[in-house]
Amino acid sequence: MSRSQQTPFEYSFETRGDVLVLDLTDWSGGTEAMDEAEADWLSKAGRAHITATVTEFSPETTLGRETQDHLARAWSENAREANVEKLAFVSEGIKARAVSANLDVPQEIKTFKSVEEAVEWARE
Repeated sequence: MSRSQQTPFEYSFETRGDVLVLDLTDWSGGTEAMDEAEADWLSKAGRAHITATVTEFSPETTLGRETQDHLARAWSENAREANVEKLAFVSEGIKARAVSANLDVPQEIKTFKSVEEAVEWARE
């Protein structure tokens, strides 16, 4: 597991076999300081053995229009570059769906209520 030291929010990664799990539950939803987390994700998701990623959001994360536009652009670009097969998003409520609906990527995308379910699907 790795933790960021440079952003105003904490995030962490965990590798579960060939699945990369990103915990963004401390992220409020603002686009400031996302560059580091996004670059970190790309460097890890782009590794040859990683075939899928899971990103977990907090119920308190706010996804305003500016954030959704940023994620649609930056995360779509990063997902295409990482070349993973599947992307999963986890949250209570509609946050995961809001993110996944705005991505323009060739990967299979699905939303879940738990990380465990998402990882199981990603390994299929």
